[in-house]
Amino acid sequence: MRILIGVLYLIAICGLIVWEFRDHMDTLSAECKTTDSDPKPPLFSVPYNWLLRWTSAESSDQVSVVAIPNDLDVVQKNICLGRSYLSDLLRSIAAQHPSEIVVDKFFGPTTCTAFPETTAELLGSVQSLNIPIVVGESTAQITEAKDDACLVRKPQLAFDTPYLHHGLTRLNFDPEKVPLHWRVLTTAGDTKAQSADSLALAAVKAYDPAYIQRPRIQRLINTAWDPYANLNFELPRQTSTQLLCDTGSPDLKKRWTLDCSGPDPHNNLAGKIVIVGSEDPFDRRPVLNKNMWGFDLQARYIQVLLSGRYLHALPFKVAFSVFALFIFVIEGVPTLLESYRPHLRKHPLFSRAFKQRRYVWVIFWMIAFILVCTVISLFFGYLPPLVVFGDILLVVFTRLLFFAAESTANPLLHSK
Repeated sequence: MRILIGVLYLIAICGLIVWEFRDHMDTLSAECKTTDSDPKPPLFSVPYNWLLRWTSAESSDQVSVVAIPNDLDVVQKNICLGRSYLSDLLRSIAAQHPSEIVVDKFFGPTTCTAFPETTAELLGSVQSLNIPIVVGESTAQITEAKDDACLVRKPQLAFDTPYLHHGLTRLNFDPEKVPLHWRVLTTAGDTKAQSADSLALAAVKAYDPAYIQRPRIQRLINTAWDPYANLNFELPRQTSTQLLCDTGSPDLKKRWTLDCSGPDPHNNLAGKIVIVGSEDPFDRRPVLNKNMWGFDLQARYIQVLLSGRYLHALPFKVAFSVFALFIFVIEGVPTLLESYRPHLRKHPLFSRAFKQRRYVWVIFWMIAFILVCTVISLFFGYLPPLVVFGDILLVVFTRLLFFAAESTANPLLHSK
């Protein structure tokens, strides 16, 4: 009976970790997810932030952000007028000679048919650029997966320029992970999916094709799971109003009735990747216990990929094996010793595995597993399995309570 109870206990614990890592397992159902994000609870924020600070940071000056402010009503409330505004903004940015412009926006081909002149202005501005420009591409979600894809591309405005690149603006369910690829269908009727680059990866490829060929970034791109990003840094940032006040012509300032009475916010964009996005209230993402705009996240993702500020996600099989080994050490080893090696009761290495000292055995191996697993994971560039650590702590807590209740002579409750 005790063996049966033990087996059921192990099955329940293993089932818990399988459930927690369900997003890392192969798809078991054809049903597609509809949740928008799955932010980590505050309990995870501190260890995630602390561990991700261990990532390398080769540089931090390749990326700059230009934000279209939320209070710019004349643009935010009129999508078509926003295209004209963006066309002037792109020309002003290009005049500062950046290395690349990334637009975290999607442009539907039929959105502004009533005002085709605004679309023509945007097309003309993009076509006038002689530097790489990456434009966001959007997707719609389908309810049933086809060829492991739950996304279908939305029709995109045609930009006729050899410098144009596209990248999917979609973010991960866990926004602290850098999105790299998405499986997408060209149309909803297709049955064969394709792999499409995320906006961040497309930007890095266009910015420095040679960098993509480095072994470390190739290993990252070819991995099955997206990496965890170190987002604990700030990037040079200015609003579109500040930039147009700084570089725009008098006619341009008059056209958009800009208030340029503030201090000079000059920010040199020469040679940088410039990310342009709007402060859309619906594009706020909870990331490690704080909120970020979607385009701010994209900018950080690009910088993360260029500077190496990321940790690989630990494969599910490895995380599960660590947990299974821990359970075996604290449960299986003492059982085997008591049954087949009772003469080791006084051995200095195994004496604490026996009944009277089991609480010391369990606490020791809890600390050892967490420390060793953390050091090894960080050494090889992986994020330690914090969920597994949480399960280990839960198991240890329940076992200590069991030891305390099992014997009134237990030193956790009574002194000798």
